[in-house]
Amino acid sequence: MSSGETSSLFISLWRGILSIVFPSHCVVCACALDPAHRVCLCDRCWSKMPQIRQPFCPKCGVPIESTALIPFDIPCGECRLTRRPYGVCRSAGVYDGPLKQCIHSFKYEGRRELAEVLGRFMAECADRELAEAEYDALVPVPLHRDRLRERGFNQALLLARELAKRRGSPVAPDVLARDRGTLSQSTLSRRERLKNVRGAFAVGERGAVRGMRFLVIDDVYTTGATADECARILMKAGARAVDILTLARSI
Repeated sequence: MSSGETSSLFISLWRGILSIVFPSHCVVCACALDPAHRVCLCDRCWSKMPQIRQPFCPKCGVPIESTALIPFDIPCGECRLTRRPYGVCRSAGVYDGPLKQCIHSFKYEGRRELAEVLGRFMAECADRELAEAEYDALVPVPLHRDRLRERGFNQALLLARELAKRRGSPVAPDVLARDRGTLSQSTLSRRERLKNVRGAFAVGERGAVRGMRFLVIDDVYTTGATADECARILMKAGARAVDILTLARSI
């Protein structure tokens, strides 16, 4: 194990100990919080959350460099070459810094209370970028039952519920089902990721799809393989339109 990995592991363990012994500490910097503070993230770390704002690709939402010759309303190179099954994809922030640390604590350290502050971060993005859109339902990307049993919760479902409180659209956790388990996407190439999730999702038995407009919710957008597959399955089943909203995006 490298010195960087050892340091990261130590920091993660230290945050975990602090969260148990001293619950009113910031999950990122471990500074003391007022006991009345509703969330486990200090104002300073909240202000450092790396937001994604224009210019970005109008289709997939990846940040781009806009110039007089390349205006920001032109799709990125990959979107010009790839037929996306969704309408638009937007991500609230860059998968880095305090946001990455929060997501890690949320998913792998069981800090479910972070859903509130991360859901608010997503809601601010939705208010900016999807304000005019109306959805019949928010659809969280499902976990396979083995992964759900291991983790104890579906982070996408918790985020969708927080977003629903602020947006008013209902959450529909049964629209999509995960038919089979997949390898972790984190170490795979884009081609491997696409192959990994192909056929992993299906419309749930109780999912009403035809003629509906959905906003699919996930935590991290990396290559877009999961987003593409979920949107493809929904559109194939008769959905009128599908957009994607993720908490973070790897750059």
